[in-house]
Amino acid sequence: MLIINTTYHASAAVYDNFVEWLCCEYIPKAKSGGVLLWPQLTRVLDGSTGADGYSYALQFHVKSVDAFNAWYTGEGKKLHEEMARRFGRDVAGFSTWMEEIDTE
Repeated sequence: MLIINTTYHASAAVYDNFVEWLCCEYIPKAKSGGVLLWPQLTRVLDGSTGADGYSYALQFHVKSVDAFNAWYTGEGKKLHEEMARRFGRDVAGFSTWMEEIDTE
C-alpha cells in the first residue's frame, strides 16, 4: 500500500475556510470513488504563531500510483481546479509519495 501525502500552506486570510472545505467537500469527494482510502488530516507544528497561516498535511492510502493517476485525471483534477478557484494563491501545496514498511 502506498501513501500520497500532500502538504498545503494556507494563508491566515483563508485557513479556517480552507480546512472546512477540505473536511466537508474535498475529503468526502476524494474518497467517494474508493481509490483514496483512510484520509488523515494533520496540522504541521512548526512553532509559528499562525500570523502568515498554517500548514496542513493530508494523507490517503492508495493501492498504486496508476490507480491514483486514474483518479486524478477525473475527480482529482476537478477538485484541484475547484481549490484553485476558491483559494487562488492563498493556498499552495506539494505532494510526496510514501511506501508503508512492515515493522513487525
